[in-house]
Amino acid sequence: MRADRRGAARRTTRLRPGKLLGAADGFLCDCAVVDRSARGARIRAFAPVDRVLPEVLTLYDEAETRRWTARIVWARGAELGLAIEAGGERVSDAERHRIAGLFYAV
Repeated sequence: MRADRRGAARRTTRLRPGKLLGAADGFLCDCAVVDRSARGARIRAFAPVDRVLPEVLTLYDEAETRRWTARIVWARGAELGLAIEAGGERVSDAERHRIAGLFYAV
């Protein structure tokens, strides 16, 4: 059995819709937040993740309208493990509309 190395307890999020954002909050892909803790998240990306994603990115949770700066720590197919580095800030309505742009959540 593998040891759990999480620094905080995780909670299942029932596949919340989200987005992965790059530099200047540019859209990378839609995703589902599978579970999240204060220090990390497991997400399922809805785009080919075999292309290079930046090591540090922004995770935007559409249900909570919050975003976190995160670092990719592992990848298995379409699932990614993220370490939360900073953030958890609420996004304004104007910023939410800008992030959504022409894209939509799952």
